[in-house]
Amino acid sequence: MKISYNWLKDYINIDVDPKTLEDHLTFAGIEVESIEKMGQELSQFVVGKVLSAEKIEGSDHLQKCQVDAGTGEVLPVVCGAPNCRKDLKIAFAPVGTIIGGEFKIKKAKLKGNPSHGMICSEKELGLSEEHDGIMELADDAVIGTDLATYFGYNDIVYDVEITPNRPDLLGMFGVARDLSALYNIDFKMPELHDHDSQGKIESDLSLENNSEKCSRYVATVIKDVEIKESPEWIKKRLLSAGLRPINNVVDITNFILMETGHPLHAFDYDKLEGKVIKIRDAKEGEVFPALDGQEYKLSTEDLVIADANRAVALAGVIGGANSEITSETKNIVIEAACFNYQTVRRTSQRHKIFTDSSYRFERGMSKETPSFATKRAIDLILENAGGILISGNLDSYPNPDSKDSFVDLRPSRVNRLLGTDIPVEEIKAYLSALGLKLIESSEDNLRYQAPSYRGDLTREIDLIEEIVRLHGYNKIPIRQKRQNIMNFDEFYAKRKVQDIMVSAGLYETINITLFDPETLDKLTIPEDNHRRNLVELMNPQSNLLSAMRSTLIPHIITTAEYNINRGNKDVRIFEMNKVITKDSKDMSFEEFNIAALLTGNRFDNYWKDNKQKCDFYDIKGIAEDIMELSNLKYSFKASDEKFYTVNHALDIYIKKDKIGSFGQIDPKVAKSFSINTVELKQDVYVLDINLSLLFKYMTFEDRTFKAIPVFPNMQRDISILVDKQIQVEDIVNAIYSVNKAVTKNVELIDEYQGKNTPENKRSLTFGMTFNSENKTLTDKFVERLMQQVIKKLENSYNIEMR
Repeated sequence: MKISYNWLKDYINIDVDPKTLEDHLTFAGIEVESIEKMGQELSQFVVGKVLSAEKIEGSDHLQKCQVDAGTGEVLPVVCGAPNCRKDLKIAFAPVGTIIGGEFKIKKAKLKGNPSHGMICSEKELGLSEEHDGIMELADDAVIGTDLATYFGYNDIVYDVEITPNRPDLLGMFGVARDLSALYNIDFKMPELHDHDSQGKIESDLSLENNSEKCSRYVATVIKDVEIKESPEWIKKRLLSAGLRPINNVVDITNFILMETGHPLHAFDYDKLEGKVIKIRDAKEGEVFPALDGQEYKLSTEDLVIADANRAVALAGVIGGANSEITSETKNIVIEAACFNYQTVRRTSQRHKIFTDSSYRFERGMSKETPSFATKRAIDLILENAGGILISGNLDSYPNPDSKDSFVDLRPSRVNRLLGTDIPVEEIKAYLSALGLKLIESSEDNLRYQAPSYRGDLTREIDLIEEIVRLHGYNKIPIRQKRQNIMNFDEFYAKRKVQDIMVSAGLYETINITLFDPETLDKLTIPEDNHRRNLVELMNPQSNLLSAMRSTLIPHIITTAEYNINRGNKDVRIFEMNKVITKDSKDMSFEEFNIAALLTGNRFDNYWKDNKQKCDFYDIKGIAEDIMELSNLKYSFKASDEKFYTVNHALDIYIKKDKIGSFGQIDPKVAKSFSINTVELKQDVYVLDINLSLLFKYMTFEDRTFKAIPVFPNMQRDISILVDKQIQVEDIVNAIYSVNKAVTKNVELIDEYQGKNTPENKRSLTFGMTFNSENKTLTDKFVERLMQQVIKKLENSYNIEMR
């Protein structure tokens, strides 16, 4: 919605700079999305004068003109408008002007005649739909003046987002009323007038409302109106709201829509067959010709405004072409109504018709506003279109809103909740400024009646929200006590884990928290495993969803199977979510886990790539990245999980606690989930980590960094024969233990099993880096250290040197 700064001044005496007003609107709960200066497009055009206009031979309408645009140079322009003539002051678009945001004026030739600009109609200027001829300006218009200045279209327009619960802010009244309360200034409503009238409306029109979808309908008749162009002040207001002027009657209904926030509609009285208005459900298949030039096939779920034989408007959405106001219209009917917001929303969505009216009706309209809007329309139409008001109106209002709906407010509750000390009189002033009426007051209770246009104020907390809006969120004192509503360390750690996964090329999935307990059998989970302690549903809809999941692995394998069966064989996914099991006391508890799955090609298809398959070290690398994030010392051991391929999986330990595992899924297990790894010629790798257990060990301290060593490193390798059952990690730890101070890095750089190697042995080569922070290490020192390492390994693991 667009809010005009100048228009606001019609209702409140506001004098703040545009930026300050933007901030105040935002802090008052009206989000400003953008600010634009009205007239920027119009400032491209200038006042010009036609010095001469001569017919072009061979054309029945084109003229070659000489135009003075105030540049000191006479410009040749070709124009085809019938009212183009010598000495006429015109709206001129010089070369380079962009019309409608799309069409750029360039030098051209028409019928062999040069044309260096364009003489414009009102439609081309965006001022109205008039395009039968060029726009004629007053004789006293100063040549060279830009049109924004000439018309006085200098305004600041705020494009704002209104929340669905505040339909009262969808008009200038509502915004001005809110600002009047915020600034503690008077809100000036337009004065309504009494008018002479003739006859009785009942003699000219009848109303039949047989639908519960229309809670109020007001119809007024005005005869002998003159359809013409709107006065300049109405045009300015509509243009500032983003609406294009059409004619005085339609413009007035649009003006009141933007002013009050309540839609109006005008019918051509003489086009209403039977001189009757019926509010009814549409007939199935009924064809409705709308004002947008389209025909819509309606259903019985649509609500229409009809005459004796046909629909003339789609209620709350759009008017009909068969009853529109035209230049020939003499007599009109003004409609002001309230329609069921759900009906309007469904109709708008069903037919894909989105209008300013439907936007407002979808949010609910006050049943009291149609009366005011009708009187305001009568004032403006009689003033600007003339005519005779027919006495009375037709008002169908079967269920008037109750006046006995009250909201109680405790001032002590206000201050206790906000942590403030706002005096009672200040609270009363805030609510009074918003239009709430104080009905009753006691020691710690204020009873209020909310105005009809504030249907969102139904509870005490709603009034407290209004008080804090006006008092100012920035005035709420800061409470020093931290509210431990969440563990921020774990929250940000989870985000970092997600970042690791995404950086590794995995996509996040989210699955339902229920699963089929039989999937644990597919995974060959032992009966005494904690994942068998399921929290089962008392009344499951299906056996497939009969328990809370105790592991993420079945779902992530099922997701992979779903993708593979649909042609996507390269799957890299993860899920981070809760698992739920029961403890020894039969109490359920939740733990946060992460599971990942890799299968197929390591990277997306690329013509240079040789389509390398994912392998064990891809999933191991991801596990190591997560563990490195923890800043904890961890170890890998051969996995005891039955769903992995033997010797192709590792468990992750911190101290004596197993926190997860990773490895290749056994092909038989994969097949039980309908993934045939043999047929696919690709293996499936899975990672499963208990993040809750990992976080218990983490201190969440920031990493510390040391300066690069100033003394040189010393490198040494060692090759040994060792029994196959001895873990590489144990050997690495043994080497570190000889001299932790100078041993900076130990890593396996080669493994060999085969010819010239005993059957139960393997050859391992380790690379070692030594460095001292205090001095340069000598060869003699390192050689002695290497002898100590060899002796340690011989004593601990009975190694042989190679």
